[in-house]
Amino acid sequence: MWWECGLSLLLVAGAPQAGKREQQEAFEALAAQAREREPEKRRSAVRALAEFGGKEAWELVLEALADPESKVGDAAQEALGKLVDPRIALELFGAQGLGSKDERVALRVAEALAHVQVPLDGEKLARELASRDGERVRALLSSIERLARAQRITGRVERVVDSVERLERSGSDPWVSATALCALAEVAPELAYRRATDALRDSSALRRCAAGYVLARLKSPDALSGCLLLARDREPMVRLRGVECLDVLGTRASMLAIVSRMADEPRLRLRWRAVDLLQRTSGLKHRLDPRPWQLWADGLPEGGVVRRGALAAGEARAEPVQATRASGFAGLQLVSDRVTFLFDFSGSMWMPMADGRIPKDVVTEKLKLALEALPETTAFNLIPYTNVPIPWSTELRPARRKDIAEALEWFSRCREKGRGNFYDAARLAWLDPDVDTIVVLTDGVPTGGLHSDMDLIVPRLVELARIRPVIVDSILVDTPPGTVRRWRELSERTGGRLIEVDLARP
Repeated sequence: MWWECGLSLLLVAGAPQAGKREQQEAFEALAAQAREREPEKRRSAVRALAEFGGKEAWELVLEALADPESKVGDAAQEALGKLVDPRIALELFGAQGLGSKDERVALRVAEALAHVQVPLDGEKLARELASRDGERVRALLSSIERLARAQRITGRVERVVDSVERLERSGSDPWVSATALCALAEVAPELAYRRATDALRDSSALRRCAAGYVLARLKSPDALSGCLLLARDREPMVRLRGVECLDVLGTRASMLAIVSRMADEPRLRLRWRAVDLLQRTSGLKHRLDPRPWQLWADGLPEGGVVRRGALAAGEARAEPVQATRASGFAGLQLVSDRVTFLFDFSGSMWMPMADGRIPKDVVTEKLKLALEALPETTAFNLIPYTNVPIPWSTELRPARRKDIAEALEWFSRCREKGRGNFYDAARLAWLDPDVDTIVVLTDGVPTGGLHSDMDLIVPRLVELARIRPVIVDSILVDTPPGTVRRWRELSERTGGRLIEVDLARP
């Protein structure tokens, strides 16, 4: 209730002025609220405890990392970003933090370290990189990357460099190796440059993608040649990374290279990504015809960095001209031939609309129109999600009549209900090496899984996209304005689009 949340804030505001007894009473009230049955009360208490401060308060925040409700655990994880006491920060390496037997707690802390406001000991960080939990190590590497950028690693920094390099050279887990290469760019730039140059021809597509990211970030003298190599790679995901890295370089030569790639690229979504980047840089609204783009790039000055055009400031882009026979899905034009559709099957999908229809039935009709219009050269998958993802197929399937009929029959019969775990559904779709686009239809408010707070989900997926580029198109239904902003960020930072729709309208 509003008065309970208000009570938390009043207690925190009054604590500095209150006497010792009143302060203890305030803490006890928050501690009791942190154990309430209603998750919203617990979340409010966790946030207030972080403001309250002190060892006992932070112990309760750490305890909340294990809360079964993702909204409470997310609040505790975000609260760690306000930690300014070095003594309490040491607890993050203990049994309530990275040493927790609860894998979710250890993973949350590994992610949260990136935002802790105090310097962290390099030797302790390096020691944690010896974990065999690949997901936790990747999260810790990403945090080390941010900590190094903010110059918040102290002590024996060389130990961190050695540990990161060891993981980068290891071929046992390409995801870990690629993430380590990105971290190396911050902890040891010269070494990262040499390793990235070697990785341009690595057998792992993930490492080649990471190499492009590193070379573009470091703006190395031969970054252009490296990005050109990636833009001609045999793997579409690597070509996508190459084009995006050429855009980061922002020179006349790199713009000409993007135009050339767009003209030769066989994959539909990659061509449109090149158009998107050119539009943002130039402020122009040309589309897939390379000739006007060639004229524009030819006129750019030699040397230096291209000045970004008006579209870089967020103005409306030209919408793609539909390149297939499909009119699109729920109002969103489909510009991919390797696409996975995600459907939020949480409660809102089953609540009758004003006209009595069920949203899920409306979505089924719209999906039928979209799939039946796809050319057979398209490959697709369907993943509804509740507490867990519910994939129709383990991989993309061709848009042949029999496959479409099978998919539609399966989707029509799927009546699963539960919370909306978007984070795990998105990561599952991300792992398919053939996917270049995820189209998600949702009410915009995740409610399950490890993370349900878009403030945590967006950065994690954007980091994922550096190593495995995937574009996210979002279709939002009755989404709160503040939440729309975070979905828009996810779509734009991955190169996608967002629309808001009313399923009750034709």
